[in-house]
Order: sequence, then C-alpha cells, then structure tokens
Amino acid sequence: MKIKSISTIIVSLFVILGLASWISLGEEDGYFVYLRGKKQYVVIQGQGEPTIVFISGKGRTHKDFRKVYSKLKKTNTIFAYDRAGLGNSELIRNNRTVDTMAYELHELLVKEKLKPPFVLVGQSMGGYIMRCFANLYPEKVSGMVFVEPAHEYEFKHGIEIRSDSDKVVFRDEFKSYLKAEGRTKGQQAESKHNFDFDSTGFSSNQRIVKEIPLPSTIPVTVLIARKVDAENDYIDKEMEFRLTYFEKWKSLNPQTKIISTFKSGHFIELDQPSLVIQEIEELIRKNKN
Repeated sequence: MKIKSISTIIVSLFVILGLASWISLGEEDGYFVYLRGKKQYVVIQGQGEPTIVFISGKGRTHKDFRKVYSKLKKTNTIFAYDRAGLGNSELIRNNRTVDTMAYELHELLVKEKLKPPFVLVGQSMGGYIMRCFANLYPEKVSGMVFVEPAHEYEFKHGIEIRSDSDKVVFRDEFKSYLKAEGRTKGQQAESKHNFDFDSTGFSSNQRIVKEIPLPSTIPVTVLIARKVDAENDYIDKEMEFRLTYFEKWKSLNPQTKIISTFKSGHFIELDQPSLVIQEIEELIRKNKN
C-alpha cells in the first residue's frame, strides 16, 4: 500500500481543520464593531439601495430576521444586529430605554458608513426604536415596516377592561417579567423600562413613544398577528382596541397600510417570513415609483 507523504497529510489536515472552522462559524454571518468600548455584533450583507435595517423585539437577537434578510440581501444591502447586552453583543452600562437604543443604532450605521435613507423593519419593541429613530433622524428614513408592533396603550387598556380581581393578576403577570429567572443582564435591562408602569398605566418606554408623532410623508406598513398564542378571556377586546389603534395611523399618514394575518403568532418574521419579505419589497417599489 502506498503511504502518503507527510506534506500531503499535513495539507489534508489543514483542509479538514479549515472546513471544521467554517462549519462551526456557519451560523454566524456578522462581525464585531466597538461602541463606547464594547463589542457590538452587526450583520451587513448584500448590495443595492435602499439599505434595509432590521430591529428585533425585546430581548431578541438578529437571528429572528435571518429568514427575511437572507432573501432580501440578493437585491438590497441589509443591516441586522444584536443590541447591547443581547446575543453576541456586550452590554453597555447605560439607561436601556428605546431612545437610547435608537441613538446607538444610528451610531452603528454611521460607523459602518451605510448610506441613508433607510427602510426600517422592526418587530414588537423594535417598533418603538423605529419610531424614536425616525423622530431623531427623519431625513434618514424612507419607509417603515412594523412587524407585530408594541404600542403605548397596551397595559393601560388591559387594566381598564379587566375586572378588579383580574386587574391584580394582570399587574402581577407583568411584574413577574422583571423577576424571571434565566434571563441575561441585557434582557433584564431591556425589560426594566418596558414594565415599570406608573400610576397612569404607562412604562418609561411607552411615555417616550407616546410623545413622538408618526412620520406623515413616508410609506408605513403594519403587520398584525391574529393567531392567539395563549389563553386570554380578554383577547377579543384587546385585539379590537389594537386594530383600532393602528387604523388611526391612516388619518395621520395616508400612506399607512395595515395587514392582518391569521397564520402567525407574535413572531410573524419566523412564522411567515415570505409575508414580511413581500411587504418590504412592495414598500420599496412604492418609494421608487
């Protein structure tokens, strides 16, 4: 039997090790940049304008939107990231409110020299960050796609429609989010300002966005999930209020489009990525026309 030379064996080992490294990193598709001395994880792929910026929900990472941006990077530049303290990003020791997160997002986009105006796509609390960003940098936003967004009257309305005994249970449920075990410091820091409700029924983040006007000159799309994720005796009233709230956006911005889906729960980007892709593409076509 012919024995391979030492050099051939070494080359083969390097190839195998190289493949092993590539496989182990296969799930990660971004890199680190520094913000205030802390490593922040960003994903920038594709080419073409406009750049589409993805903003995940509370405590979530860029991976929630991977199925969406993997398709859109074929036609556009995409930017996704892990906010400070989440996923691969290090925690920045500051007040983790949604306006702070909007400032940080802007810093990352500037650092990476991405050209505005951007199409913003945000899920749940990501919608709050989008609204702050568009208010702070209106000339840098050309469109917004809200995916199952949070809104500032959720807790207040939830309290108002419940019986006295259910009010107590409702409040305790939200308080429990602040004491949940197994959450990272970053997740806890984001939860703090979402659930610190005052006597009027608003959290710190809700008070911030409540004062921000909706952009009136750019296309806005809102995707609302109608599939019930959990048992809730008040879901019909809550959904009716939710739909009415977002329908009012049409009077503030005639370019607002509302879409309901009965095929998804809260994470439409995971359950129906094709729907999210379709609506982003349509919004971009509106802008070009």
